[in-house]
Amino acid sequence: MNTTENKAFADSEKYLEAMAAFSFFNKILLDAPEREYINTVKENAALFDEWCFSDSEESKTGLELLKNYLKNYKDEDFTELLGNFNRLFIGPGHLFAPPWESVYKEQDKTIFGEATLKVRGRYRKFGLEINNLNREPDDHIAFECAYLNYLCAASAAAEDSTVEKEEIISFLKEHPSTWVEEFTDNMIENSVTDFYKGIAQMLRGAIKEALTGLSCR
Repeated sequence: MNTTENKAFADSEKYLEAMAAFSFFNKILLDAPEREYINTVKENAALFDEWCFSDSEESKTGLELLKNYLKNYKDEDFTELLGNFNRLFIGPGHLFAPPWESVYKEQDKTIFGEATLKVRGRYRKFGLEINNLNREPDDHIAFECAYLNYLCAASAAAEDSTVEKEEIISFLKEHPSTWVEEFTDNMIENSVTDFYKGIAQMLRGAIKEALTGLSCR
């Protein structure tokens, strides 16, 4: 294998690893936790030793919090974990960490604002559309992570992935990175478990590291 092929293989691996990370965030921030899934995460906690975004202080802190939580997690902790998810993202009543970009950018903190439409336009550039269009805001953090997941997968698979790589950095700069700090601050401040505090720090670190580590320049 020549040097060019080696570089291409390494580049592909980098995007596949990032794809897996953003896929995890999509799952864990969109869906309410299920007992079986949390037990699966606990059983495979050693995989977080190979987490691709692990250089920043945020990532290191988050990984430590998450791994320690999983190490001590027992089945009777599930009710608290589910309640934590609902408190942050679902309700009823006041949401302590609204997961939509528009809430952090609109003056009246409403959903389906200008940011939602801008994000929808980015998805459509690649022929993508969320489920429940016009009923669920397109700028949910989980959907933004799913979009990054898609772009990373496309970058890993394409012979010439310049367009996808440029879109990854552009999208990160214009969308998740502009509100992830306030969003994760809310998660950290209002989480009653280290599970979601760890996820918040890991997400913040991932966005930060992706901006530099996945840059096509």
